[in-house]
Amino acid sequence: MHIKKPSSPSWQPAPRTTWNYVLSHRVHLYHPTIDSAQVWIVDLFDTTAEDVATLHARGKKVVAYFSAGSYENWRPDATASAASDLGGGLEGWEGEKWLDVRRARVREIMRKRIELAAEKEFDGIDPDNIDAYDNVIGLSLTKQDAIDYLLWLATEAHSRGLSIGLKNGGDIAEKVVGRVQWCVQEQCVQYGDEAEYEMFIEQGKPVFHVEYPKGEDAGSESQNDEQDFTGEKLEKIVRAREMGFSSIVKNVRLDQWVQYV
Repeated sequence: MHIKKPSSPSWQPAPRTTWNYVLSHRVHLYHPTIDSAQVWIVDLFDTTAEDVATLHARGKKVVAYFSAGSYENWRPDATASAASDLGGGLEGWEGEKWLDVRRARVREIMRKRIELAAEKEFDGIDPDNIDAYDNVIGLSLTKQDAIDYLLWLATEAHSRGLSIGLKNGGDIAEKVVGRVQWCVQEQCVQYGDEAEYEMFIEQGKPVFHVEYPKGEDAGSESQNDEQDFTGEKLEKIVRAREMGFSSIVKNVRLDQWVQYV
């Protein structure tokens, strides 16, 4: 029997949906923060199908993070990439290099990652590092390459019933907002880019917005003191929330600590 694949995602979150973002470790399923967020963005590889099922049982939606635009030498599928697929390194990230996302081999790796997300029964995917055009990487990728690639990722995700978001990339947002279900935005308050993402709110889609305090030691899970978002910067974050953004503060390690503003 031929089973027709879905052509659209099964889940569209709304603006102001609460969220948390944990990438530095496997999510602590019974941590007090679990009930503070409706959506959890967690690592595709570190998170088991059992973890996803447990979060679903607690009424949460679960999104699989993976880097769609870079090679990471610690990932289990790292050997599938060839040297000719790689560009320059990502500044500050040892063992990580930009990928030529135009190549069929790279897209096959990402297709398998999307299939893994579907097998683990995630609700959506968060493909990172699609904005290579905005970095010096030695691959001559353009904005149009990024648009084409993200639309391809969206088609692959939707065909498996998965939702997908745009990660940063505000200057291509207008070209892809109709095909993605949300945006994950880092530091638009710090850089004054909030207006680039308002179109998501206008279309009834959330902006999962995160800002990071200064210093890598700010906001560790062992600390309970208030963070250094005060004065004008805190007021700007509050304004982003008032615009409809789902704004949170995280430390740069992206462990389970979160501050809602």
